[in-house]
Amino acid sequence: MAKKKKKLTRLNASIRRYFDGDGFDEGIERVDTATLGELVQTLGYIPESWEREELVRTLRRLWSDADIDLRQAITAFFTAEGRVYPSPNTKEPSVERSEKIDAILETMDVTPSEARALHNSFIEVRTKKITPEKMEAKLAHLRFEQKRARIEKACEGRFDLDDRFEFNALLDYDLFGEQFRKIHPLKTPAFSFTYLNDSDEAELVTEITAAKADVTRQKQAELTVFLSSLDASHPYLSPEQIVQTLKSAPPDGRLTLPPLPDSLLRTVLERQTPLSTMLQTDEEIVLGIRDGFTPEGFKHPVEHEAHLSLLRDPVLAAVWRGEPVEVTGGLDTALQNERDAFTSQLQTLADECAELAKLLSPSRDEILQWLEGELAEDLGDHLGINSKLWRKTLFHWERHIHDALLKRQRQELLGRTIRDFKNLFPLARELRRKLIFYTGPTNSGKTWRAMQALEKADTGYYLAPLRLLALEGYESLREHGIGASLITGEEQLIDEEATHISSTIEMLDFNTDVDVCVIDEVQMLGDRDRGWAWANAIIGAPAKTVIMTGSENAVDAVQKLADYLGEPLEIVHCERKNPLELMTHATPVTHIQPATAVIAFSRKEVLRLKQQLAQHFRVSVVYGNLSPEVRREEARRFREGETEVLVATDAIAMGLNLPIQTILFSRGDKFDGENQRPLTASEIHQISGRAGRYGIKEKGHVGAIRPDVLSMIHKQFHKPARPVTVPFNVMANLEHIKLVAGILEEESLAEILTFFVKNMQFTGPFRAANLESMLEAAAIVDRYELDLTAKFHLAAAPLTLKSPYIVAAYERYVRSLAQAKPIAYIPPAHLGEYALTTDELLEAEDRVKEISLYLWLAYRFADAFVDTDKAREWRSTLNRFIETSLKKSEFVPRCRQCTKPLPLNSEYAICQSCFRRLNREKRTASRTKERKFRT
Repeated sequence: MAKKKKKLTRLNASIRRYFDGDGFDEGIERVDTATLGELVQTLGYIPESWEREELVRTLRRLWSDADIDLRQAITAFFTAEGRVYPSPNTKEPSVERSEKIDAILETMDVTPSEARALHNSFIEVRTKKITPEKMEAKLAHLRFEQKRARIEKACEGRFDLDDRFEFNALLDYDLFGEQFRKIHPLKTPAFSFTYLNDSDEAELVTEITAAKADVTRQKQAELTVFLSSLDASHPYLSPEQIVQTLKSAPPDGRLTLPPLPDSLLRTVLERQTPLSTMLQTDEEIVLGIRDGFTPEGFKHPVEHEAHLSLLRDPVLAAVWRGEPVEVTGGLDTALQNERDAFTSQLQTLADECAELAKLLSPSRDEILQWLEGELAEDLGDHLGINSKLWRKTLFHWERHIHDALLKRQRQELLGRTIRDFKNLFPLARELRRKLIFYTGPTNSGKTWRAMQALEKADTGYYLAPLRLLALEGYESLREHGIGASLITGEEQLIDEEATHISSTIEMLDFNTDVDVCVIDEVQMLGDRDRGWAWANAIIGAPAKTVIMTGSENAVDAVQKLADYLGEPLEIVHCERKNPLELMTHATPVTHIQPATAVIAFSRKEVLRLKQQLAQHFRVSVVYGNLSPEVRREEARRFREGETEVLVATDAIAMGLNLPIQTILFSRGDKFDGENQRPLTASEIHQISGRAGRYGIKEKGHVGAIRPDVLSMIHKQFHKPARPVTVPFNVMANLEHIKLVAGILEEESLAEILTFFVKNMQFTGPFRAANLESMLEAAAIVDRYELDLTAKFHLAAAPLTLKSPYIVAAYERYVRSLAQAKPIAYIPPAHLGEYALTTDELLEAEDRVKEISLYLWLAYRFADAFVDTDKAREWRSTLNRFIETSLKKSEFVPRCRQCTKPLPLNSEYAICQSCFRRLNREKRTASRTKERKFRT
């Protein structure tokens, strides 16, 4: 479809060359009448008239409705003609053109009238296109047309498109003692163009006159033979009917096959069988006959009308010759064909009804009797079920069985509390998949090998843990000449001809099968919040080959999943490409070398370290709260040498390929959302692996900026990573939620999710996913009148519950959806060049997250979220603001009480003087309370 559209676009562009840049509909108006007629003849079309307006109208319709071949033929015609029809707006001086025409005319032997005609023909042609040869050719054409016109006048007729001479002749009718004459249009044999052009005009008039006489005699003879074949004992027609039919027959009809009036023809045909209808056209005769039959399973007959189409000429020939006209057999066959087709349709419709009511197991007779009552008033005369009636019938059937089906579904679920999770992905089960797991430390080439296999596949899916990595995968595929689409929660770049898709893992389409699916960072199976997405993808990815990449601690988990699925698993162990060396001494901030990444575990600490290091280096920062676009820009600055040091959280642990020589940990513990805990061996391995990337740095170094942190890194570095353990989290999808809602007869999404987590069990190593954040969002959406589907999509949105600003925006969106109001994006009222404080930076980061939320919801509620373009523009603006802030701002930490600057290494949010003041106030308040108590 896309290729056809491209060809049509090229043809539209080509035709403009001959119309001075104008489109076909406008340019064809400027083509002269003779050329228009020649074009129509070339295309093989005959217009209703040869008037200029009709020719233009016909050609416009042909161009508009034409397929590619016809447009190519039109374009080829104008290409061969080589003429440009200038636009009326052309600024070329007409004086210069007129002078050139006159100069050429002076060299030609022309009459004054011919000179005027030639001048008019070329006055709109571009000057450079006007040549003596073209004007001579045009003169010859004009003279030929004038010659033809004189001949037509002298011979009292006209030439048709095939150069046959058409004229009117009086023919004599003598039948049953009655004589009369009728004018009939006749045509001579064709005269070639060369013959007409080269022959003497007087001789041509004589020859054409003789040809007219010959044709008239011939047609009179044919008519006389035909009339002599008719006698008063005709089996179908009386003499009076024959005479009247011949008199009323149109003059341009066939002499020996005149048409019969509808009433007379029907009388003839009904001698064999009664007809309900009859329709006669120029080419065929359509007969209708009433019928009633009782389909299998029906109790009453179905009345309808069957139709039989016959070619008109053979029927008329048989009637005029008085031969038998057989229609009974054809009508019987048409009746039987309609019965058979309707019976087949009815059985197929009954099959679909049975499938919809499969849980209820209705009998065939029950379905057919219901269909009889449902279709009784809608079939009409035509025995057939069109698509509209088909959909309507199925809709009414679903309503008919709804209550009983819902009751049976409840019974099914209540009687079966354990579900085999893998069977919720039927397409994946049909593909007989092969599983491959490339495992090894960072910088071992496992992802590179997986992507090589993906690029060689005819179709494929790349599933990334982050939107940033999905974008990098998309760009990598396109750089290798592979058609790809990008799909994330808030962004979709769709190529209709794409063979590959790069997406975030939560956006996997379980209904689109491919040859290869790459699932990156599979050790995320063990993640408390998002592990369900990896479990769902491994179990349900609809690919013939599923390639996973991840660390060694996921091997046992992947093997358990393969055993559960009963699918073959190939494990490929990859070795690190270059060595990774532990440093023996801590590296203070003042001794850091370029190409170093300092790792912190909070936004506050990243910005504090950035402030310290900015006194000595150009610094990039990467942390989780930054948008993917800003993270990518900061990584680019470091990669391309615009900055010397990178300060980052463990957000760099996944997929960012950077020229890092040394990784330095600023501390050995982190807050994981619930507790402050030491770093695990797996986290240390993943982060450390970013040092010394193969092909960028020959060796990587891992250390810390404090001795105690370095000691802890040494203890954990050589320990094996903790294995990913079962059970794995799996996520309820919308259909699952609807099923539980139907059983519970519950509209509250929070109640449904709570029931799912507490009660749903699965065969295999699974449990319902941790739905804490979804439950909090569900508590918000349950306050509004929304359907369950809308509630589910809203609760699944990427909502940052820690940000009051984002939660407030989210509640505004939900409220507007419930009120069916359009939802506008509200940009910041004021935005400076860059942030002056960390709070201003945090506000900008939250606003980018709000836009991500807005766009994510816009893809699911497109009609409500009306400002997507505006939101994307502001996302770019805010990202530039954040990037500029990270480059320019000092971010001096300030006391939350008095706003005085704090020391760069301060771990507290208030200064010493405010701390002492607050303590004094606290002690004073305590003494006052104690005195009151004693009193």
